[in-house]
Amino acid sequence: MQRMRKLSALMAAGAIGMAVALPVAQGDADSGMTVLMNTAYVATDPDKIKWERVRSTPHGMRMVMLYGDPKQPGPFIFRAKMPSGYKLPPHTHPDERIVTVLKGTYWSGVGERYDPMKMHEFQVGAFYVTKANVPHYSWARNEVIIQEMGIGPDADIAYVNPDDDPRKN
Repeated sequence: MQRMRKLSALMAAGAIGMAVALPVAQGDADSGMTVLMNTAYVATDPDKIKWERVRSTPHGMRMVMLYGDPKQPGPFIFRAKMPSGYKLPPHTHPDERIVTVLKGTYWSGVGERYDPMKMHEFQVGAFYVTKANVPHYSWARNEVIIQEMGIGPDADIAYVNPDDDPRKN
């Protein structure tokens, strides 16, 4: 219940946006992302975002960390970009994930087996939550950008089928 309250507080903070006082901005100095900071807000310049290869997902996905670090305690926010036709096999995360579709048509399903007939279509602006340790999978009909939030530490991806993990190949 306490974790749910923390997650609700994170969601409320995200809804208010970056226009409120945030104490720090964390990011990777090598990301190429411009971060503007002062005592009142933290903001990113989307034209300066440098999308990076994601080694823990099948080839094609790109990502940029916007806030926090999944390996550290506390909230984190990242964006993921997938090309048309991109398929992400069934996997889990040890933390609850909050996903918003920013671009494209995104399909996602729940279960240990990839089943296109059980997937739900999400258009731009759609929002959903995947509970911790729930197996799920996805497909990008066209180029898709999602924004995902969670709470670290150790908020990594684990594939239902170990053969799907590109880190092991």
